[in-house]
Amino acid sequence: MKTWKRLFFAPDRSYRGRETAHAEAQKACPKKAIELDLTDLTHGSPATVLGFERRSEPSLPGFDLGMEIFEKSLEGLTSIQQPNDSIPSGFDAGVLLAWRDMGMLFDKGCDKITFTLNHRDTPLVSEYTPRGLQSIQARIKGPQLNVRTVEGRLLMADFKEYGARCRVHPSVGDPILCLFDEDKKEEILDSILHYVRVVGEAKEDPNTNKITAIRIQGIQILEGKENEQTDILPQGSPLPSDFWSSPTLEELAEAQGVHPIKDISVLFGTWPGDADDGFEEMITAMREQSVPERDK
Repeated sequence: MKTWKRLFFAPDRSYRGRETAHAEAQKACPKKAIELDLTDLTHGSPATVLGFERRSEPSLPGFDLGMEIFEKSLEGLTSIQQPNDSIPSGFDAGVLLAWRDMGMLFDKGCDKITFTLNHRDTPLVSEYTPRGLQSIQARIKGPQLNVRTVEGRLLMADFKEYGARCRVHPSVGDPILCLFDEDKKEEILDSILHYVRVVGEAKEDPNTNKITAIRIQGIQILEGKENEQTDILPQGSPLPSDFWSSPTLEELAEAQGVHPIKDISVLFGTWPGDADDGFEEMITAMREQSVPERDK
């Protein structure tokens, strides 16, 4: 279902960018308009059928943003499987990678995926085939510069101080810095500590040709490799939930049971100590030792 959502969220963003008479409705219903529930599952030979129902109905009569997005996505699927067709509006690299990831079903015995949108008297039908997957893969590799694939354990995500970044630890070689955009945040969070495959535009050291950084366009958890590199996973007890919080001085004092002193006499005898404790002599000796010979 995560891959399924990625197929529609990018076209959703492009629709929200349009200026139409229903601009306010677009702002109000981005993700809710395309949320689906699995309501039917028929498993058998020669096909498995999945049925989905929408969670919400359009808020404005005669205007259904969610249905427009579904239509746009399925019509776009037909176009991106044709080598000579242009990429539809809203189909960025993330959408192409999501369709590529769904194409992994072809490696598991599936020979065709058929989508049927039953919203009109004549349903909208779009087919996804192994040959279409090859066209999508060619588009991903095509006009972009130095697109590379890296596999490894995903660790050390940082969403704040230095921008969105994380590290992938390959089985061989040094960790690779990965950068990503805000719309990839949820996928990165879901993939932390897992063994993943990352695809994106890479920067390389010109002297060694090693990848120094990669901007993530797509990420996929490799379930078959989860037993690799388990030795680099964090050990011990997990950090407390408030570890990264920034409490005020008052909150720290309350948590540690520190309260204002009501009787100043409780400090008597604690500093500077007894009159003959040798403190002044020690300070004088330290100062004399630090004076350069030429100043003596």
